[in-house]
Amino acid sequence: MIPLWAILGLSAAIISTAIPLIQERMKGDGFAIALWVKITVVALSAPLAFHFGLPDDPKFYLTLSVTALLWCVSDVIYFRAVPLAGAGVVSRLLPSAVLISFMLWFLVDPALADKYIANPQVSAAIVGVLILATLFAVLVKRDPVSWAGVRLVWFVIFAACTGPIIEKLALGYAPSSQGPFALMLCQGSMMIAFWAAYYAIKKPLPLTTLFSRPQIQTGLSIGVVAFVVLALKTMALVEVEQPAYLSVILFTDALWIIIYYRLTGRRETSNIWAGLGIVACAVALVILKQLA
Repeated sequence: MIPLWAILGLSAAIISTAIPLIQERMKGDGFAIALWVKITVVALSAPLAFHFGLPDDPKFYLTLSVTALLWCVSDVIYFRAVPLAGAGVVSRLLPSAVLISFMLWFLVDPALADKYIANPQVSAAIVGVLILATLFAVLVKRDPVSWAGVRLVWFVIFAACTGPIIEKLALGYAPSSQGPFALMLCQGSMMIAFWAAYYAIKKPLPLTTLFSRPQIQTGLSIGVVAFVVLALKTMALVEVEQPAYLSVILFTDALWIIIYYRLTGRRETSNIWAGLGIVACAVALVILKQLA
């Protein structure tokens, strides 16, 4: 039986392909798009969050504030990097985060290491699949990764390593029925507040640009997609025991982007066999996890 976290993760991966594709086409300002996306997510998640209720544990909100700071910086860099480097380059660099995230989680949950030691054959196979998935994700594009691209998104990679781990910790302080939508509402609200303070001090772009129709339309469009993706990812994060497992499932977005490009007749140098390799790794991981 396919575990729920894998179904949720695969759904998130397929839907998430719309986010870089929209930004690649519209080329919105990074700060403006990030802000309008988060405003949309907060607006859509608020009714659900208040319906299910908000957690009582203050550690939930304290932990979320750390992730809010991380994503505040990461989101702006990400949306600025996509038009400059391209969706393919950015998506090719991010998979490097999964192996680091996999190792870091053992510092948070040492008991999980004992479980791996008790079943060394399956555990070794899982590690091998993670390495292969990362390699396939990097090889999705045939052209080499440029150091310019690395310099553009190094903080995004750092956030991708640590953000899911901290978010899973935060979700541990909330009932499973409340956690996902409360996280989206509270984290998003914190991010908007941080960005508002930053804007008041630095003025990164004119108000006329921030409130222009193209920026709002692009941000709202991506925001609706981001709301669905975040809801699915957060619910999957509640279910999965190791955040890195979910990352492998999310890697399949590379294949869906390749398929979209080919169906629409866009000239693309992506390696479809590497994309299929990611999917094979995701399937193998789910099977191995069931055996562990």
